[in-house]
Amino acid sequence: MSFTIRPVTEDDLPALSYIHVQGWKDAYGGMVDQAYLDSLDPAQREIRWREWFDPEQKPVFMAFDAQDNPAGFVNFGRLQTPPPGSSPIRPLYSGEVYAIYILSPYWRQGLGTELMRVAAQGLSDMRHKSLCLWVLEKNARAVSFYKKRGGERCGKKDIEIGPSTAREICFGWRDTAALL
Repeated sequence: MSFTIRPVTEDDLPALSYIHVQGWKDAYGGMVDQAYLDSLDPAQREIRWREWFDPEQKPVFMAFDAQDNPAGFVNFGRLQTPPPGSSPIRPLYSGEVYAIYILSPYWRQGLGTELMRVAAQGLSDMRHKSLCLWVLEKNARAVSFYKKRGGERCGKKDIEIGPSTAREICFGWRDTAALL
């Protein structure tokens, strides 16, 4: 399937928020508290996206299918959550993929690879030569995806998601060119 990927505008924030919430529900069922997932609301997420939205410093790109239906997104920028033990003076990674979500009907159609390519190119254009991202350790599908694209596991941390704790692991790419 072919996709069109373009920068998100403020008019896209409702669709972006829907993908974000549905992406959590599709990807994290059985990994985090189901009542918490059920409580996620696209309208509430849109309020947060209106606060977060910064296309210059934290670009967001959205993918659309051939019928112009939103299918997924990627958000990236300078490193905000360094792997444990990273040097603040000379970090190994300078860029970060903050979020990448794809609606489940579009899984395994090459869209994740395309969105990672967009993020790597965008970070390179922002003069970041390396990147990392965090993923739930129990998300075997995503972990496999990042490993197949050359990501190296470089950290872990526990986070609170609703009423429970989950383990996140960090994958890093020392050279964004590996994803282009």
